Formats: sequence, structure tokens, C-alpha cells
Amino acid sequence: MRPNGMRKLGALVLTLVIAVGAGACQRSRKPPRNPNGPYGGQWQGQGSTWGQQPPPGQPQPGQPGWGQPGQPQPGQPQPGQPGQPPPNTMPVTNDPVNNVDIGTLRARAGSVLTELKAALKDSDRNKVQSIPLFADPTTGEVNAFAACDDQGQALMAVSDGLLEVMAFSARAKANDELFQTRKLDQYLNLVADNYKPKKPLPRPANFIDPQQDNDPRKVARQNELMDEQLAFVMGHELAHHYLGHTGCANGGGSRGVNAGDFGRLLTRALPGLNQQAEVGADVSGTNNLLAAGARRNGVKWNEEGALLSLNFFAALDRLSPESILFAFESSHPPPQLRMPIVQQTANTFRMTGGNPFPIPFTF
Repeated sequence: MRPNGMRKLGALVLTLVIAVGAGACQRSRKPPRNPNGPYGGQWQGQGSTWGQQPPPGQPQPGQPGWGQPGQPQPGQPQPGQPGQPPPNTMPVTNDPVNNVDIGTLRARAGSVLTELKAALKDSDRNKVQSIPLFADPTTGEVNAFAACDDQGQALMAVSDGLLEVMAFSARAKANDELFQTRKLDQYLNLVADNYKPKKPLPRPANFIDPQQDNDPRKVARQNELMDEQLAFVMGHELAHHYLGHTGCANGGGSRGVNAGDFGRLLTRALPGLNQQAEVGADVSGTNNLLAAGARRNGVKWNEEGALLSLNFFAALDRLSPESILFAFESSHPPPQLRMPIVQQTANTFRMTGGNPFPIPFTF
């Protein structure tokens, strides 16, 4: 199914690129980043509810080592530069991304979804405000999807496996940026060489030097990337609902599903891998991610997390046989075709001041 759809989707990508114009290809300067952002909200599903405070061990504003946005403290190495943190920088312990704390990462996904809903226009938000997010705990499953339950009510789901892949990717990428390591490549190769369907995902041992792993600059950056990955995935699946692709987003939401239901529900999530619907969800989801990011008091989300995830899966495709592709890949268009759509959409969002052009095709 994927090869048969690639030519059609390639034409859609070209249409999108022509429509937005060559001027959109220049990325505008991003706003200064603040390493602190809200991690509150509720996780709907699996009975977990989380408060509005950052997870234990998360760096707080005002702790040693934190400067103002764009104003590093004297003697503090710049992001992307090698070197150890200055003596007055306190290491961060018990970070949920470092620890791959699935319970906290589920809560983060729910919190991100809440922010995305709040940034939608009223007509779209009214359709999806009550849609819950459920955890898919299936061993070895790496996926997220929008679907309708047996009563015809809307739901969204994200697997623990996808949260784990995002956490390791964000952790490795942040370390590579700050300390010029190759941890993302190491993790990618580990997964490609050792993944077995329906088995626990491969986890690296002694992955990162502890002093680097607990560096507050690296921890702040990985949490930023983690949230941006979540915002892209949640935004894409949410768009399937308010764009009418699922047909069950009517202001209500599912009252609950069992863990064993996820595989069955996925088969009805988006039959036939509708390429136009997938492009529409990527465009709308990216715009939603950037609009929600612009509303934040802390880190202003951009498309970097989306591209991190898509690049990871694209590289995995090159290293892995077709038989072990994750469900995330088999249920979505090839990441190599999605990346230019995401980047072009983000460029256009910035070029138009957050008022992007209408998508030049219907769904």
C-alpha cells in the first residue's frame, strides 16, 4: 500500500510547495527559548490523573544554572558547544525523559493535547474538546491514532512504545547538540539491529555519561524536544477528527476502551491510508502545533521535534527490513514524504504571521 501511494502523495507535496511560494522556504528567526515550560494537565485513560506542577526533579526557574532567555550566565557554555557545566550548575536528577518514566510521559501527552485543543479555532475546538486520550500499553507497539469506538464516539490513543522511542530520541539528540556525541545514531542502530515484533523495545545500557546526562542544559533541551514531538503527533491525530476524516467528532468522546481493543480499533482508524487525509492532517497538525507554541509563556514550540521523529523513522527504514516496520510507519505515509510537508507548512506559518494560506486541495 505504501509504494502505490507514494507517487500520488509526491504530487500532493509538489502542489503544496508551489502553492506556498518560494519565499516561504526561508526559515525566519525563532524566538528565544526558555528552558522552563508547563507540564501540567490531565491524562485521560488508564485511570491516571496528574497535577499542574512539573514532575519531581524537574529544574525550576531560579535554580543555579538557569539564565534569562537568550542571556546565558557568565561562564556557562553555549548550547551546542563542548565543555562541562560551570561549578555552580546543579545536576538534574530523576528527570522523566532520562528515566523513560512512562506514567509521567503519558501525563505529558495529555497536557500537550490540552494545549493543542485550546489553540484551535472555536468551530474545530467544539468538535474535539471532549475527546479523550488513551494509553495503549501493548508490548512493542509504536503508534498513535484517531478512531471511533464501538458506540461511534471519538477517541485518540498513543502507545507506551511510541513515548519510549520519543524519550530516547530526544535524550540522544539533546546530548549530541550539547556535547557533539553520536548518541542518536547509536540508539537508531540499536533499535534497527535488535527490534523484535511484540517484544519489549531495545533499551541501551550505560547510554550517556552521567554528568552529561544530568546537565541541566541538556535536560531542558530534551524536554523541549519531547514536547514538540508529542505536539506534532497529537496535533496530527487530532486533525483527523476535526477535519472530518473519522466521521465521529461531534463534540463528545469515548467513555473508555480496554487495552485489548486498540488493535481492532486501529483497523477502522483511517481505512486505506487515505493519502490526501494524511497530508491534510500533517498540514493542520503542524499549524496547530505552532499556534499552540506561540501561546506559551515558556518554550515556543516549533517543528524541530516533528522533524526529529520523522528523521528517526526515515533512517530506521533504511536500516531495517520491511517486515519489522513499526505500526506508526505502516499506518502513515513514508516519513521521507512527510518531512517536506511539515517544513514547508512551518515556513509558511512564519511567513504569514500565523495566518497560513488555504490548503490547495480538498479532503
